[in-house]
Formats: sequence, C-alpha cells, structure tokens
Amino acid sequence: MIKFLSKGLMRDRTRSFFPLLVISLTVALVVFGSGFMRGIMNSMLLDTAVILTGHEKIVTLAYNEENQLMPNDLALLDSDELIEKLEVEYPEFFWTPRITFAGLLDVPDKNGETKTQGPVIAMGIDFFSKESRQVEIWELEKNIVQGTLPTLQNEAIISSKLANQLNVSIGEKVTFIGSTMDNAFATYNFDIV
Repeated sequence: MIKFLSKGLMRDRTRSFFPLLVISLTVALVVFGSGFMRGIMNSMLLDTAVILTGHEKIVTLAYNEENQLMPNDLALLDSDELIEKLEVEYPEFFWTPRITFAGLLDVPDKNGETKTQGPVIAMGIDFFSKESRQVEIWELEKNIVQGTLPTLQNEAIISSKLANQLNVSIGEKVTFIGSTMDNAFATYNFDIV
C-alpha cells in the first residue's frame, strides 16, 4: 500500500510538492509567530518589572487600594529604615526606594512666561548614592539618545517624545508643577540634561 501511494506522489509532483510546501510554510509561520509573541511578552514583563514596580513592591495597604491615583499622601515614610531591615532579611534581593508621581511640566520662554506645558508621569530614583544600581538596572547609558546622566539634584532626564511634544531641548529649564504628600501645591525647577 505504501509503495502504491509513494509511486502516485512521485508521479504527479503537483499533488505532493504544493501541499508539502504550504504545510511547511504554515508550520514555519506558526513557530516563528509563537516565538515572536513569547519574546515580546517576556520583554514587556521584564520592562514593566524594571521600570514600574521592580520585581517586588512594598506599599501601604491604603496606597495599594488607590495605587492608580498615585496618592503620595499614602506613601511609606522612613523608607531607609525599612530598606535596611529588608536587606538583612532578604539579602538575595536588591532593594531601592522609588516614587512615582504625576503633574504638569511647564516650559517657559525667555521672559519666564509659559511657552508650552503638558501632563507628565515622573519617577524619582536614586542616581547619587554609592550603592545605587539604577543606571545599571535601567540600562541608561545604552538607552539615552541625547544628553547625559544627571550629576546634580536639579537635573532631569525626559523622553525624546516628550521633548519634541513640548519643544524643549537639552540645557533648558522646565518647571514641574505637582502636589506634596500633604496635597499642597508644589513646584520645582529642573535643568534638562
């Protein structure tokens, strides 16, 4: 029976070649698509872990219930003491404080009047302590398109998309307008580096 079938397939190549070609291409596309989607999902999960929360996130219960609002008034206080305890209890983890907050970024003109402004979500991370590994974790030296890493506390990095949207360039001053953890109005001037 197998001899008969193989003879028939070899005699009429159009019946054997094209179905084999279609099946091979379909299998190749499915394998490629599956690997591609797995890679994208793994990359997205890793980026989310690194950028947004870290692999573990410690917050108050009240903050957790309203975390989509980024309520600074519900943030942890005395985080240095907590981090020291966590480093002793869980030495296999790297612990670092971060604060995420939202506000308005104002770009003044040469007279100090508002030229452009836009809403932003900002993140405060530690660049300056000796133990800080933020530059390594965020791969900033590789990912910075223009400018440099901050060297002073009044310097900030912004995305190239935001810089284009606000028409701001390196060396210009911007003002962040937001609120404190007591819900008071707060402003702070930054130099874009």
